[in-house]
Amino acid sequence: MYACTFTADQVRAAEAPLLDAQTTPDELMQQAAHAVAQVARGMVAPGARVLAVAGPGGNGGDALYAAAELAMSGYRVDALLVAGRAQERALEALRNAGGTVVEDVTGAYDLAIDGITGIGGTAGLRKEYAEVVSALNRLRVLAVDVPSGIDADTGEGGDLYVRAEATVTFGGFRRAHVLSSACGVQLLADIGIGGRHLYETLSDTLPEWSADGPTLLTANRAVAPDFPVPEGIRGLIPAPVPSVEPDAADDKYSGGVVGIRAGSGTYPGAALLCTAGALYATPAMVRYAGPQASEVVRAHPEVVAVGTLKECGRVQAWVVGPGAGTGEAAAEELGALLAAPEPLLLDADAITLLANYEGLLSSLRTREAYTALTPHDGEFARLREAAGLPTRDRVEETLQLAEYLDCDVLRKGRATLISDGHIVYGLDTGHSWAATPGSGDVLSGIAGALLARDGQTSSLIAAATVHAVAAKLAAATKYGDATAPASRIAEFVREATARLNGGNNA
Repeated sequence: MYACTFTADQVRAAEAPLLDAQTTPDELMQQAAHAVAQVARGMVAPGARVLAVAGPGGNGGDALYAAAELAMSGYRVDALLVAGRAQERALEALRNAGGTVVEDVTGAYDLAIDGITGIGGTAGLRKEYAEVVSALNRLRVLAVDVPSGIDADTGEGGDLYVRAEATVTFGGFRRAHVLSSACGVQLLADIGIGGRHLYETLSDTLPEWSADGPTLLTANRAVAPDFPVPEGIRGLIPAPVPSVEPDAADDKYSGGVVGIRAGSGTYPGAALLCTAGALYATPAMVRYAGPQASEVVRAHPEVVAVGTLKECGRVQAWVVGPGAGTGEAAAEELGALLAAPEPLLLDADAITLLANYEGLLSSLRTREAYTALTPHDGEFARLREAAGLPTRDRVEETLQLAEYLDCDVLRKGRATLISDGHIVYGLDTGHSWAATPGSGDVLSGIAGALLARDGQTSSLIAAATVHAVAAKLAAATKYGDATAPASRIAEFVREATARLNGGNNA
């Protein structure tokens, strides 16, 4: 199950009839503020010191009304008005509840509620807010709608923006909630008026809106918040991950045999890491073809390893490219696999070959069998330039490359984007522990194993989810998080798969 994201214009259009239906002033704002206060209670206990940082707009009003509710339930509350003014009724509510207006961020606050700007804000705040933002970024921050300074549609933050531990939004997720790590944990409250809910209003007109641009669907967030989420408020949920438990009639072939062509004399580790990712992701056979055959078997005796593609037996999908080289011999191998009927996942050096050899790129475009590419941003840029496509924002670029090449594209990063040329799925990994050498090789192996079994876009989404959870588990120690080398990430693929199958992504 995937949650759709919405642009700022879509949200404003959906809010308009609800605002018109209000029977009392600020009715919708107070509902939003109540959700913010609920989450704040989950983050800090009664008696904690809370600072509401409010701008003059609606989000500032949300922050002040939330602070007033907290003040009435035993929290020590202050408010900082960054523009010297704020929504009057919300400010009056704060003062009536015992809250105090302060001139700067001083003292030891346990939590700050960020309501400086809202979804109408552009990327980056004005320099006059630098001191306030610097102070906020040393605190635990709960943002209203989007962290101030983050563009709600693109996730861009410019030079000055607030970094939140959690963000509460309303009705539907914004695109920034997937695209920007500054949002922290994303939480959704479905507010409404007179029985009509904001999400229903958004959903009713979604087909019309989606025609105006790419539809970005949020796939999941890999890790859960470390504080209790109130009832009625939800976060991004994990993407479905298929069970790896064999059925009674299954054997070593029925789970989908994956073939790995990775590694070279220059990068022998790529063969081991990619093979490990596949081996730990599937109960079926893993075949390896390449110059590291003996090293692969020594490390993983379960793998059937040979020296060349011609010697390799039948597979249901191929993974090609990690550390495999970019010379003429590698280009010939890639050309042969592009002409083969099996599903194909291309990573690393294989993507470089596509960018460097026009004939290979043409073969990819005319290929009838399923193909997936897994570039990081640098590889993506080279391939986009080779295809002659324009520079656009990250979502639109991913969509247009997948459409142009007629294949699936998994664009790696803290915000991983996966597109089939029609829709873009966004994965917020929730951490950056996978930003380490060789981690992408492990991901390719996982994805290839899942593609060998199912051969569809959902396999890429599931693979990216398993990889993200495995990286988080790999970083954990009894003393706290530490480094997560790629080999250790591979070792936790099994635990990540089991945790996701069990419905616990904490």
